Amino acid sequence: MIDTRKTGALLCVALLASVGCQTAPEPTAPPAEPAQLVPSVAASGDGSTSILVGYFSMRGTTEKLANAVAEGAAGVEGVTVTKKAVRDVTKRDLDAADGIILGCPTHFANIPGEMKSTIDHWAWKMDVNFQNKVGGAFATGGNLTGGKEHVVISLLLYMLNNRMIIAGPIYKAGPRGYGEIGVSAATGADDPGVSDIELAGARRLGERVATVAQRYHR
Repeated sequence: MIDTRKTGALLCVALLASVGCQTAPEPTAPPAEPAQLVPSVAASGDGSTSILVGYFSMRGTTEKLANAVAEGAAGVEGVTVTKKAVRDVTKRDLDAADGIILGCPTHFANIPGEMKSTIDHWAWKMDVNFQNKVGGAFATGGNLTGGKEHVVISLLLYMLNNRMIIAGPIYKAGPRGYGEIGVSAATGADDPGVSDIELAGARRLGERVATVAQRYHR
């Protein structure tokens, strides 16, 4: 004869044991937050595009051209411009710039030694990352044909070697317009100095580099 009391007790013990062996389900983790895309802004910190105009000038004529370049760049909405003699340019200036426009006089159909040694120092010693910054160049010289274009090209080659993107001024707008490699001005004794036409070209250079840098970096 089966003792129902003992059987019931055994069933209760077995039931409790089985419940105790069950593993409590782990709490479900909340779904991960979607990644937030941070818009890229210029290194100036205020969202503007930063253009650096660096120049070497001995008698002030190259600085006149630099002023016009800076004026053209500053005319583009959302652009901030820093204009400095190259000897005063810092690593911070170079790092912050989305576009760099360089200019100097022509010495014996070539870049002046001080200008060359300064920009070489930027690349060799300052550890500046020039990659994808937009660049342009300008030059002055005493003669109509005295090597100014060679100086402009040499500055552009420096930029290309440092992985920059090159932009020149647009000489004539519209579908039949064409571009130039840079800007130059004749400033010798037989020349009246930096002319209004040459200053206008410098403004176009500043405007073009600023516009391209703004579009690229935004």
